[in-house]
Amino acid sequence: MANFEDGSYSSMPGIALIAKVLAGRCLMRYTRAAVGKGYIPDGMTPKTMTEPADYVMDAKIAAVSNPVDGECQVTVQINSSDVETGFYVTNVMLYAEDPDEGEVPYTYLVLENGPEWIRPASSVVGKLAIFDLIAAVGDVDTVTATIDPESIVTRAAAEQLIREHNADAAAHPAILAAMAEIAATASIKLDITIPMEGWVEDGDTEGVYGLHVDIPHESITEEMFPILTILPAYYELAKTSTLCGTSRTIAGALRVYAQSPPTADIGASLALLGSSGDSGSGNGGASNYVLPVATAYQLGGVKIGEGITVAADGTISVNEASLLDDDTVATEAAIEEMLDNVFGDSTEDDPSAS
Repeated sequence: MANFEDGSYSSMPGIALIAKVLAGRCLMRYTRAAVGKGYIPDGMTPKTMTEPADYVMDAKIAAVSNPVDGECQVTVQINSSDVETGFYVTNVMLYAEDPDEGEVPYTYLVLENGPEWIRPASSVVGKLAIFDLIAAVGDVDTVTATIDPESIVTRAAAEQLIREHNADAAAHPAILAAMAEIAATASIKLDITIPMEGWVEDGDTEGVYGLHVDIPHESITEEMFPILTILPAYYELAKTSTLCGTSRTIAGALRVYAQSPPTADIGASLALLGSSGDSGSGNGGASNYVLPVATAYQLGGVKIGEGITVAADGTISVNEASLLDDDTVATEAAIEEMLDNVFGDSTEDDPSAS
């Protein structure tokens, strides 16, 4: 048993930095997050740690939000594609910029009682781990962070961008760029059932998850990145069968791993990111691929409509003046419809782990 409860702890240099920000000497800006696999040494506490215990790698800062007054939530991500050797995350250190000391430790997240396994890039099953650090900010009005450009955009981040857009129409080009990035990665959301039957021994995986079942669906390709979420009503059943926290896409199916088969069917939600079509048949460059028509749930071909022009070199341009008219500022209903098209119905339960 670890000496400290899992959770976020303010670092001593971070507490001193808050005073400097309130005195007007600097702004509060988080610079990076680092993760470790070790344990807090004897004689040290989370508040006195200056670096992660047994540092492994830096994580990606994906978002900053303000859940309650006096606190700031910083979301960091670890993608298994960036990991050479698998490890258990036991701690995360958030750093901030100090006008006198440079980069200083700000918040220490303890995970020693419930470490998170991060698979290596060589594993047949990928993983995207997301951690939320709660950082105390007191009466600081403005907090910024260095957001990693390779982090995955979440629905919450998209909603925040749209709220900022409606408050200031001049931000519209940035909204368009952000939504274009989301559209390029978020392709399909499915409601699926993980069956109690059909499980077989898996010869590819190593360790405790020795069984798998393939759930067929014609929309799934091997190139997609799956994010599988168990619905709340099935949490206990999934825990009993010890389902693996990650899954794998193969041609025409989703492969789910477990220690033992569930005793009943399990309801889940599946998001498929980064789909791509087969552009070649292998016959000297010949192709049988037919570009589908784009829909709200499928990437595909589109035609150029009014207010958009295409140059001879293929460059698409938009008349910003027409976009910034008062009549084009998104209504609440339009925002919900647009986000539901990209991410799925927001009224559904979304128990994504953090």
